[in-house]
Amino acid sequence: MSLKKIRYESFKGRVLFHTTYSEYFKQNLHMFDTLDFLADLTEHIPAKRLQFIGRYGLYASRTKGQWEEMPWVAERAPEGWKYTHQHGVAVDDLGYEPLSDREEEVEADARKRAWVRLLAKVYEVDPLLCPKCGAAMKVIAVFEGPDELGRILRHLVKIGRSPPGFDPDRLN
Repeated sequence: MSLKKIRYESFKGRVLFHTTYSEYFKQNLHMFDTLDFLADLTEHIPAKRLQFIGRYGLYASRTKGQWEEMPWVAERAPEGWKYTHQHGVAVDDLGYEPLSDREEEVEADARKRAWVRLLAKVYEVDPLLCPKCGAAMKVIAVFEGPDELGRILRHLVKIGRSPPGFDPDRLN
């Protein structure tokens, strides 16, 4: 945020924030109450011990793989980067073992373990532990669409084993 774009009006207790003209909003000026401005600004401050790295220029995801189309980006690149990315020139020592080009089938158990590990990492909960008794559970099936789930629920209602509290009329 540039300080040139901010002006504080002490007599009104407001902050004026100048931006480029927006066709969508039809304006280039935003007015905030002082506390609202500070609240909006502090939302962008990362939490303690959390690193925030904004990627722009050469390392931005928008420019990845498109540097040849943007010479103004490539000319500012470090020499080592230019050497490894010029017209398909390969480097002998990549520093890692490249993945094979052939299609490799991943076992179903490995996919399930990866799914469990990622869920546990993101939500800080082990999805294979029963929340009521703490017993180990296993993945039986993965639903990939609402049609499949509806078919299973209709079958459970038909055999008299619908989930507790489930209203069968919602299936229609």
